[in-house]
Amino acid sequence: MMIISDIHTHNNHLSHRAVVSLSPTQFADNTTQPCSIGIHPWESNRVTQDELLLLQKLSTHPLVVAIGECGIDRLKGADIEQQTTLFEQHIILSEKIKKPLIIHAVKSTDIILSLHRKYNPTQTWIIHGYRGNATTAQQYIKRGIELSYGEKFNPEAVAVTPKDMLWIESDESSVDINDIYNRVAQAANIEPEELKKLIELRAKKIFLGCE
Repeated sequence: MMIISDIHTHNNHLSHRAVVSLSPTQFADNTTQPCSIGIHPWESNRVTQDELLLLQKLSTHPLVVAIGECGIDRLKGADIEQQTTLFEQHIILSEKIKKPLIIHAVKSTDIILSLHRKYNPTQTWIIHGYRGNATTAQQYIKRGIELSYGEKFNPEAVAVTPKDMLWIESDESSVDINDIYNRVAQAANIEPEELKKLIELRAKKIFLGCE
């Protein structure tokens, strides 16, 4: 049984405990690690129909445990209308194949919340690498959108995040994931090992489909 304690990384040399974020064209049939697959909003002005079709085809692969990263970035990528259309395609796919959604959100909380209300998804949405403040964190939490914290985070946001809505990730950082656990756990007022056990148990259910 796979164990997941790092829900989002771009470092594909990490152990099987990490979910590696890949684009459809990066995915290889011989991959042995759990991964998420999606089209990053930064690539939204270059996406092709062939890549979208490949995304749909690969999304059902047993090692694909989530869809993403995908989302909305007001600072980079195609215009917001085009990004939103692409993000909605990921939302629909996530619901169709019943896998969680890993979201890249930059200055787009309003759009993310609006789309969550529109689709009222059954699958878990996770904002990856959340660095925002506690007020915005509570807006996401109120909608049932979960938050993942990496090397850089706002301790006040961590403090208001329920333990059953909190994830840990390494993203592109070279910092040891255990160091990130230690720091986030301190902000969350929980022991690092307890936090890791909670996340691994929830990942088993949400990412691996095991009760």
